Amino acid sequence: MSTYQEFIQQNEDRDGVRFSWNLWPSSRLEATRLVVPVSCLFTPLKERPDLPPVQYEPVLCSRANCKAVLNPLCQVDFRAKIWACNFCFQRNPVSNGHNSEGKCLMAFDREQM
Repeated sequence: MSTYQEFIQQNEDRDGVRFSWNLWPSSRLEATRLVVPVSCLFTPLKERPDLPPVQYEPVLCSRANCKAVLNPLCQVDFRAKIWACNFCFQRNPVSNGHNSEGKCLMAFDREQM
């Protein structure tokens, strides 16, 4: 049996996410009594060998000073084939290559379910 510290380390190694607490406070009063704030350390470029890479180029926001990537937190309109950047709120069309192949929207459609 592994120790609690090993358990935390295994989860962090698997996901690239580490929380300051393993439980959320159940009330505002409990939240105000916390000495360490509830927070999360996230490793966005964590290598995940169990997730295969997508077979298309990333879809970027069209605003010149943004260039964020289409991600699961963006609002996507599947009928109009547009998406709204969740950083700058720019409405972007899905590029022609992605429209014709449908790979990008199909991947997003699966994630939304």
